[in-house]
Amino acid sequence: MVDRPFIIANSSGDTIRGNLRYEEGGTARPTLIICHGFTAHKDWGPFPYFGERFVREGFASIVFNFSHNGIADNFNRFTELRKFSKNTISKELEDVSALVGAVSAREIGNDICDISRIGIVGHSRGGGVATLSAGMDARLKAVAAWSTVGTFFRYSRHQQAVWREQGFLPVKIRSRPSRLRYGIEVLRDLEAHRELYDLKKAVRRLRVPLLLIHGREDLSVSPKEAEDLYEVADKSRTELILLDKVGHMYGAETPFTGTNSTIEHIIELTAGWFHRNL
Repeated sequence: MVDRPFIIANSSGDTIRGNLRYEEGGTARPTLIICHGFTAHKDWGPFPYFGERFVREGFASIVFNFSHNGIADNFNRFTELRKFSKNTISKELEDVSALVGAVSAREIGNDICDISRIGIVGHSRGGGVATLSAGMDARLKAVAAWSTVGTFFRYSRHQQAVWREQGFLPVKIRSRPSRLRYGIEVLRDLEAHRELYDLKKAVRRLRVPLLLIHGREDLSVSPKEAEDLYEVADKSRTELILLDKVGHMYGAETPFTGTNSTIEHIIELTAGWFHRNL
């Protein structure tokens, strides 16, 4: 297996770091872009393993850091706090578009990637971004959303009031206080794009296959959020899989100590679904 790091820039000139993985030899293969979730990154927990496993399932895989996720070249520490404070949904959509463009232009992958068969996978908040991206970019032919949020509008009136008063909102990492904060730009971006970022409306308009996988024991994002998306989706090209006794991260932690039966099951379900739909 080849693991090729890359750096590209989005349309604003922001740096996107990622890893393209593939098996040497053979013809161009379908390619999956994998989006991490909130306060995660491409080297967090099982994400490198996800990239490797999809390669073994017959894909080229791209795991990357959103340009404003707070992680620079030290892949395990948040060092870009100012960038994180400006990490809007708009910025993450811009990053995905840049990646799809780089693959399509053969700047990433060259003859490794079949540019007619590009899919996208996202976890948690990344699932929402992946779903929006698939509805906005015709080069994406299918989308899988793992433990996805069903809405980006997750802040109470009190939180929004404090946010406006202070100019920032403190951010916790897995329920623990941190140095991270969201600037007022993030709230303004949500307010300015309320219609565009409405995931139910986006799913209702979606014209490519959608796979939703969610654990019934997810305490971070309720499985009802995936059920609500499925309710408004076109059932002829949408599949919802709810897994018993499964939580938000499928039993994985960081540092990643190894796979488990849940992770393997989710990868096999997702790989089979993409092979049928790409």
